[in-house]
Amino acid sequence: MIMRAISILFILFISIGCEQDRSITVQKAHEDLGNADILFLDVRTRQEFVNEGRIKNALLIPVNTLERRLTELEQHRGKKIIIYCRSGRRSQIATDILVNNNFNAFNMDGGFLAWKEYSHP
Repeated sequence: MIMRAISILFILFISIGCEQDRSITVQKAHEDLGNADILFLDVRTRQEFVNEGRIKNALLIPVNTLERRLTELEQHRGKKIIIYCRSGRRSQIATDILVNNNFNAFNMDGGFLAWKEYSHP
């Protein structure tokens, strides 16, 4: 019984250690801007996208519509997808949705607020 418990804990430890970090710094995301193999996905509302600015060439799919609009991302399945919202909460939800649907998705730490601060100190 004890050996079985130890085996289960060992397997859990190994699987947790194998999880990929699904976050990306604003600095790294900024370096990736303009790379054709990377898609920036904005998951804010249309109003935020229009009124507060956006990352150049970002695709807008608000997080509350993402699951039903996954087919729109099929053409980008082979790309790295960097997801952002205002501060990082909604983009974390979106990252989880995309990862669970086998996309190569990353949440941009700090969201668009951090992007603006980094881009215009």
